[in-house]
Amino acid sequence: MKRDTAALTQAPYDVIVVGGGINAVACALDATLRGLSVALLERGDFGARTSSNSSKIAHSGVRYLQHADFKRLRESIRERSFLIQNAPHLVGSQPVLFPFYGHGLKGPEVMTVYLKIYDLLSPERKRFADPARRIPDAKVISKAETLKIAPGLNPQGLTGAAVWHEGQILNTERLLTAVMRTAVERGAHFVNYTEVTRIVVENGAVQGVEAIDRLSGQSLSVRGRLVVNAAGPWSNGVLKTAGAKQKPYVAGSKSFSLLTRSLCDTHALSISTRAMYQDKKAVLDKGSSIQFAIPWRGSSLIGSLHLPADEDPAKEGVSEAEIATYIEMINEGYPAAKLKRSDVKRVLWGMLPGEEQGMAAPEKQYLIVDHAEGDAIQGLVSVAGVKFTTSRDVAQKAIDLVCRKLGNKEPSRTDSTPLWGGDIPSLDAFRREGAKALDFLPPAVADRLLRSYGTRYEAILDLGRRRPELMRVLPGSDVLEAEVVHAITDEMAIRLGDVVLRRTDLGSLEYPGEAALRACAARMADELGWDESKIALEIADVTNNSGYNGLINVQQNQAA
Repeated sequence: MKRDTAALTQAPYDVIVVGGGINAVACALDATLRGLSVALLERGDFGARTSSNSSKIAHSGVRYLQHADFKRLRESIRERSFLIQNAPHLVGSQPVLFPFYGHGLKGPEVMTVYLKIYDLLSPERKRFADPARRIPDAKVISKAETLKIAPGLNPQGLTGAAVWHEGQILNTERLLTAVMRTAVERGAHFVNYTEVTRIVVENGAVQGVEAIDRLSGQSLSVRGRLVVNAAGPWSNGVLKTAGAKQKPYVAGSKSFSLLTRSLCDTHALSISTRAMYQDKKAVLDKGSSIQFAIPWRGSSLIGSLHLPADEDPAKEGVSEAEIATYIEMINEGYPAAKLKRSDVKRVLWGMLPGEEQGMAAPEKQYLIVDHAEGDAIQGLVSVAGVKFTTSRDVAQKAIDLVCRKLGNKEPSRTDSTPLWGGDIPSLDAFRREGAKALDFLPPAVADRLLRSYGTRYEAILDLGRRRPELMRVLPGSDVLEAEVVHAITDEMAIRLGDVVLRRTDLGSLEYPGEAALRACAARMADELGWDESKIALEIADVTNNSGYNGLINVQQNQAA
């Protein structure tokens, strides 16, 4: 997977995708598998904003039962199953604990019925040929069992808990990369740090895009029959360049999560907090909001809190006051947490489509807009998704529309196509064989290589065979220098943050330490020809702008 901006200008494409988040790359993969020629242009790095800052959960949609929204529930369950089937090295399952008090609508009697309905509506969880992929039944457990799992809960009035399993994405950045690599291996052309400055429209029809290579400053003209605008928070700005007025994306919500010390080691713990906005679509008026403290790499990922957002993503950030408020809410809902600001290892945030500008309520459904209808622009389609889990389904629907416009009758194949590294018939056998093949490495390094790269871990070993010095582990981590080089040569990593935050696990959990950052930057400098001033700039950027506690460069909410 090489970065080649010059090749963009050589021939027209069937489809040009604008954006590099999970919905954009999913659209590119779907279109490529249908035989369309595809180019994708991303203004920054792939998945660097909202897609990287998710809750790492492949949702089953259990919450949709409160809305009696069985359609979305079934969609989420199916999509979770596709992820587990096609990327089992990156997606597993995570038990969730939902305590209840008393014997009313949220008591054990009603919840038992609730969970039975949920199980009946999710038969896919047990249909995997590979037993290691199967998901257990939901159940109600006793008060004693509940307190054994989460002894910090208030025992007064506690009558038990519901337990069900969600999918858990072990590394959202590697999953997005797996989608990209699957598309590129089948002919798609991806470039990062290339900003679309104009969608070219002539006589009411799209002709392609104009762009600028943000690394070289070179202007590019890319021809294409159809443009898919999947630029997330930048979607409205992209549309303005085409003269379109229909907005697929209303900036109504910024979503942020906290990575903290562990609050519950085994189960994702639900925490009831005061509601931040009124959910007018719920069948039951809960009067509260449910947050989850999700176990992730020995820590807790607490999320997500939704707050009003400015339409311009450049004006947004997360303030210290907002972080303090969220910590206060969690401590109110779960006093045993006793969270302090110093417990926060990293702040993750992104912007989601909102139901109404200026409101905190996130949009609950994806949006697909055909601009031939409202804007009289042929060949322009906009897509805005709201869930990482359902990005494949949203992409399929969007490319169905694209194919109707282009006269392509090929069906979607993304539901049955293993993602890069995910061609694993038996997960247990793969782990056993992989551990044996990597027994010369420290166990933590070997395990992470199998989880990050799946069946493609040999690419890292091949580098190490050619250049043995690359098999060194970066200080204080389980990341090999070979992974840094692989990210540069095969995965378009350009900046230090690309490697530290998105191609490897070096800094995705917490600040990796100055020694690790400097060693990683030194290896990148050797490969890319950086001088000392460039190294210093790259280290400062990662240190100050990655949401690390004590080092976070959060902006004040400029909309306030």
